[in-house]
Amino acid sequence: MRDSLLLTAFIGIVFFVADRLYKPNWLHPYWPYLLLFYTMLSVLLHRLMSFVKDPKSAQFTTFFMAFITAKLILSLAFMGVMLYNNVPGRKIFVLSFLGLYLVYTSFEIYGLTRKLRRDS
Repeated sequence: MRDSLLLTAFIGIVFFVADRLYKPNWLHPYWPYLLLFYTMLSVLLHRLMSFVKDPKSAQFTTFFMAFITAKLILSLAFMGVMLYNNVPGRKIFVLSFLGLYLVYTSFEIYGLTRKLRRDS
């Protein structure tokens, strides 16, 4: 979980500096909400994975697949609600959202495979 929080802090600092100094057109004004959403998902993943005692068990795979499915559904719901509420700059919002989705998903998979290799 510490690694996810460090990733969020790093991305938040980069986005904050970019927003204040450069005002890039690729950065959506709602980026803090996106980071908060992905931070909550990362904490949820950590809490779910802490219930699994043996990372090689079928229970681990079940929990992980359930989380990935829930993450996809929650992400689609969040994006749908934001688009339904006429968020400004829809195209930039969707691209920012999907970019962060890929970054966080890749980071979570890397962290879990690193943990599995260490435990084997």
